[in-house]
Amino acid sequence: MPPPAPSLPHRALQGCGRLGAAPRKFLQGLGSAAWLAGLAFRQLLRLRMDQVGVVAEQTLLQVRFTALQALPLTLLAALLLGGITLLQVFGQLSSFGAEAYLSQLLARLVIRELGPLLVGIIVIARSGTAIAAEMASIQLSGEVDALSATGVDPVQFLLVPRVLGGMISVFTLVVFFDAAALLGGFAVAALRVELSLPFFLEALGQALGGRELAITAAKALLFGALVPLLCAGFGLRVGRSSTEIPQAVTRAAVISLVSVLLASAFLSVALYG
Repeated sequence: MPPPAPSLPHRALQGCGRLGAAPRKFLQGLGSAAWLAGLAFRQLLRLRMDQVGVVAEQTLLQVRFTALQALPLTLLAALLLGGITLLQVFGQLSSFGAEAYLSQLLARLVIRELGPLLVGIIVIARSGTAIAAEMASIQLSGEVDALSATGVDPVQFLLVPRVLGGMISVFTLVVFFDAAALLGGFAVAALRVELSLPFFLEALGQALGGRELAITAAKALLFGALVPLLCAGFGLRVGRSSTEIPQAVTRAAVISLVSVLLASAFLSVALYG
């Protein structure tokens, strides 16, 4: 005889369990990232002078991969975004005779929101997935245990350089992204309306202040630390099978993207709302 069908309360509990699986995994990822952040910070403070050179060398390698090699893509995206955004805004403002506010609106939109957010997405797609795959391969090959056996702290050698490199890289890319996006917007605006460079720069000075720049820098540093922490955490949690590597990379990319979006929205509402 076939087994009896599950009762309605049992099916309801199973449905609730499936609904809660995704938030539980997301919170587990955030908890792992917070634990790794505390561990990395403690190990950073414990660095000896003979270890600083090794950590600095690894950090420079991360900056080269995350920032320098991603700079052409970032500049291209920024130029296109600045031009397209201004075209869309111009179509709305021109009907009200408010073309003078183009540069101010573009500056606030790019500096406050689009710059850190899109750079974070680029870093997730390029470097975050690479970090997750690398950490998963290191975990599967037993290199973490080998480092510990030789007296090398895995956190100082593997995690600290990636976090520092991520923070430096995202901050640098945001600066270049914002400058290129504003330049692209000015180029498009100069073609559509009579807009001089001094007037554009004066409007930028009125639109941007120390508060906006500080908040943008804070977002960049937060995203730069959050992405490698999350991706490294998912990579180091693989088991003993190489088939878990693509699954870890996918989870790391998705959770990192959701975390960056939520963090950006939360900071924007808290600071500007």
